[in-house]
Amino acid sequence: MATKNSTSLPRIELLHVFVPAGLSGRLAKYGQHSFTYDTGVIESGDPAAEISLTMPLSAQSYSMTPMLPVFQTFLPEGYLKERIRQRFAKLLRVDDMALLALSGGNAIGRVRVNRERAIAPVSGKAESLQEILADQGSRDLFEYLADTYLIQSGIGGVQPKVLVATDDDAEAAGSEASADAPLTKSSIGERATLRGRQLIVKVSGPDYPHLTENEFHCLSIARNLARSNDLVTPDFWLSADRKRLAIERFDYDRGSGIYSGFEDMVSLQGTVNEKKYEGSYENVAKAIALNASPHHVRKSLREFFSMLVLGTVLRNGDAHLKNFGLLYSDPGTDDCRLSPLYDVVCSTVYVRKDLPALTLAGARAWPDRKMLKEFGRVHCNVDDAATVIDRIAAAAMDYRPDDDESGMWQQMRREIESGLSALAPKTILGLR
Repeated sequence: MATKNSTSLPRIELLHVFVPAGLSGRLAKYGQHSFTYDTGVIESGDPAAEISLTMPLSAQSYSMTPMLPVFQTFLPEGYLKERIRQRFAKLLRVDDMALLALSGGNAIGRVRVNRERAIAPVSGKAESLQEILADQGSRDLFEYLADTYLIQSGIGGVQPKVLVATDDDAEAAGSEASADAPLTKSSIGERATLRGRQLIVKVSGPDYPHLTENEFHCLSIARNLARSNDLVTPDFWLSADRKRLAIERFDYDRGSGIYSGFEDMVSLQGTVNEKKYEGSYENVAKAIALNASPHHVRKSLREFFSMLVLGTVLRNGDAHLKNFGLLYSDPGTDDCRLSPLYDVVCSTVYVRKDLPALTLAGARAWPDRKMLKEFGRVHCNVDDAATVIDRIAAAAMDYRPDDDESGMWQQMRREIESGLSALAPKTILGLR
């Protein structure tokens, strides 16, 4: 049967953009993508209505031929993008405007988009965290989640993932991120959907076997560093069958039900997702210094330095522009700071000769101890860089998982030892 040519399919040319305070403006595509603040918003002068740290209230439109950077933050990529295309290819032209229309009602951060001049209600359905973390046997739970939440998952990244609300709690497991710890029913009752956890649920995908275990191990090492205030991690859990990784959304406050603003470095540097591997870690540090609130700059830069050191130890070659971001209440508040660590894996397990995603000191190569110390001192204002490096190296060397049935940790361990050899002083390595 013949199908419509894509050029004859209807296209979405206008979307309404919302923030927690209400309607902010409209996004249109007539040749270029163009965002215009609502007249009433401009007259109010309220910075809480601004949609980005880099887009203050203005009567003039913000226009670009590619999608505007702030919306690039939560455009679906990879698995989600392809799955949306497959489902809607016969109904409309699935370009960036369509992707935003379909997934922008529940996106990472505080910005929402809808085709109507009223914010679209998000499905009140919620899943059981116990069920997500249980051993599913032959049942493919993620396929169900993907089908159910496909058009309510405004989140970037190529790994298969969806945004899910839960209606039970996991306080007993939260602090230890254990798949085996008992889960307790929420006491919130009927309001559990509103006050339950908001999760990102990931699976490995066929190209990267055991990726969920890989990231779980990396996050577990990072969590130990969080206890020494080197960096921040969200709560996370690995399912009993080790096929699904659930990570709590750090842009959502369960107490108030309010979403924080979030912008990654693609947005803050005014580029596009396709160029997320173009840039330097020096420029990421500069973007943090320029955009973080003054009293958060020092701590944010220190945490960024720790993330970079940890990524070097873990051999994470995928720490690109979209894997660092800033979190804030709204552009008018003074709480803008580096977001918690996310999307961290040992990539050299899959790509043996993988290199860092961005350049450092003009080179795309794994930095040694001297280079990292200099970077920390010059670009992150870290005066005890050597101590931070040693603490991160020790955390990686000391980590042991409860079991390694798949052998993923053993593979990772070999790669991590390669990273440690260039960073840790011989006195520390000799003790382990």
